[in-house]
Amino acid sequence: MLIMRVSNPTLDGRLPDNRVVVRFRVNEPPDPTWIQTFKGHAASSILRAANAVFRGHDVTLELARPKNLAELSTALDCFIECANLGLRSWGGAERNAVAPVRGGLLGTVRLGRGVL
Repeated sequence: MLIMRVSNPTLDGRLPDNRVVVRFRVNEPPDPTWIQTFKGHAASSILRAANAVFRGHDVTLELARPKNLAELSTALDCFIECANLGLRSWGGAERNAVAPVRGGLLGTVRLGRGVL
């Protein structure tokens, strides 16, 4: 099953440098690899998310104050989707994925930068 956000994000405090603490819940506790991928995308985003803490279904992270709730929700959903797909972030380690190619053969595809 894919990880999904199952609650609206809530702002839970303000920090120096116009940063906020955000809390939300996911449908199931993610594994360590998923968490690292999520953190890589979150940190490389325009919201510069940091200090992501996962406790079962509960997630807390610090990020630059978003312009509005829609921007925050969209960003969180992007981080989650990238982690679900195992996409490499700009700052993360490169991964190889096996993907079908024309003719039904399998080959190695290098996932590139700049995705989402």
